[in-house]
Amino acid sequence: MLSSLAQVLLSGLQIGCIYALMALGYFVILRATGILNFAQGEWMMISGVLGVVLIAFGVPYYLALLAAIAGAVLLALAAERAIIRPLQARGAPQPIVLLSLFGTMLVARYGTGVLFGRQDLPLDGPAGSGITIIGEANFIANQTLVVYAITAAAFFGVAIFMTRTWLGRSLRVASIDPLAASLIGVDLTRVRVVSFGLGALIAATCGWLYFPLYAVGYLNGSIPGIKGFIALFVGGMATTMGPLAGGLALGLVEVAASFYLPSIYAEGAAFVLLMIILVAKPSGLTGGKES
Repeated sequence: MLSSLAQVLLSGLQIGCIYALMALGYFVILRATGILNFAQGEWMMISGVLGVVLIAFGVPYYLALLAAIAGAVLLALAAERAIIRPLQARGAPQPIVLLSLFGTMLVARYGTGVLFGRQDLPLDGPAGSGITIIGEANFIANQTLVVYAITAAAFFGVAIFMTRTWLGRSLRVASIDPLAASLIGVDLTRVRVVSFGLGALIAATCGWLYFPLYAVGYLNGSIPGIKGFIALFVGGMATTMGPLAGGLALGLVEVAASFYLPSIYAEGAAFVLLMIILVAKPSGLTGGKES
């Protein structure tokens, strides 16, 4: 019993870290611009697909990893430049901006399927397929240790960036009052570019943590994208710890449900958790009254 519980905790924390990273990507963009970027899951997927293609052409693994992440970030910045910036320059209402991002998500998803095929392919993780035995009945994959380390580094880095740097503080000010921010010298265009780029960087990196556990395919960014969105609202948006708390809680609930309940019920665990949080504590697990 104890060994199975320990394995559930290890697995839940692993997938929870990935959901937390996706939620962090949403958080960075939403806090800086007020925009919910539906295409986050697609930048994650494109990073994985580009990695598979580059490795297949003989590019060294870590060079392919860096190039794939950079490619996904550049596509995200291109989408911001070509779609979001013109709309906001014309004063488009928020629903139009959100609809354009939804369209960007669909174009990126199905365009990838047309260009690179619709077959799911394996992607090796940075740590390979080795495992570490813990005790007599439990184990942890080396890839899982990488997931934990990257998650800790990402949240620490974003927290320092948002609170200790001028640019990071500019993102926070711009989200509270864009007009006042521009009056004190904050470049709102720069803020938007940085937030979209940072959000895409987190999502693209997350692809190399998630897809080695499953597979790479043009549809496979949608589920972690949705789960990251849920994790964001479960944890709350008051601080950077909100996405982390929400992601870990969601991962633990999902894995526990899949272990102890029939699969038909386990699939809805994330949405049940979201509904409970929205009713009991709408500001999220870490949110205050004003979040």
